[in-house]
Amino acid sequence: MEIKKILCPTDFSEAAKKAFEYAVFLASSQHAELVLLHVVDQLHGFDNYEILSLTPQEISERMETHAYENMSDILDQIKGSIAIETAVEHGKSSVQIIEKAREVKADIIVMGSHGRTGLSHVLIGSVAETVVRHASCPVLVVKNVDHRSETP
Repeated sequence: MEIKKILCPTDFSEAAKKAFEYAVFLASSQHAELVLLHVVDQLHGFDNYEILSLTPQEISERMETHAYENMSDILDQIKGSIAIETAVEHGKSSVQIIEKAREVKADIIVMGSHGRTGLSHVLIGSVAETVVRHASCPVLVVKNVDHRSETP
């Protein structure tokens, strides 16, 4: 199987950073193009007073600008060693990831998982789980696990 295009969604978390490292390695070893995607899905990074003083469009624009700044920082770390395209979409994360994978004809999706279990998983849901269930291509889920704290 040949991998030509890899989709790597990011929320800029530690789990997403680990997944990005896997995606870069895979893209480099397969001479594949990497599509780095961020989905503007929920309000984060704003103080309460800012939310009250901004229109929804202004909030969305600021979140998109912030996403592109974060992606630029990520790209600076790898110094152009592979071909990367960046994208910011708006909507529900799992839906946008699945749609973007189809749109770019991704051969694989490499994404992080926060590893929530129990009640928090039920209440919050799992973007990774939804993507695994509905994506039209294979999905590599990289868990955010600190191996030093695990017991044998």
